[in-house]
Amino acid sequence: YLLRDGRRIGATMAANNNISELLKAEEQAQNTIQQARKEKTDLLRLAKTEAEREVTQYRASLEEQYQQVMNQGSADAGAALERLTSDTSKSISEMSSRIGQKKSEICNMLLDNVKSV
Repeated sequence: YLLRDGRRIGATMAANNNISELLKAEEQAQNTIQQARKEKTDLLRLAKTEAEREVTQYRASLEEQYQQVMNQGSADAGAALERLTSDTSKSISEMSSRIGQKKSEICNMLLDNVKSV
């Protein structure tokens, strides 16, 4: 197919068709890239939201465990104080009893030592 000026019609049309196909392919590629970027952004937002939710749940769980330990600790501290008070009273009572038993013996020893001087 030749025109009067010697150009080929078929080659020009084929070139135009190829350029048109390339432009369409480029447009489709850009659309695909934009869609992929949008999906990536959406997934990142979703992952961030999910991570924040999990962190919040974990923090609440740790806080609950901490409160349980603190409550148990204060109960244990109260029991330890009660036991310490009881042991102290018992020790004082035993010492007083021993002093009472040996009081007359010690007084006699002191008197004997004072008389011998």
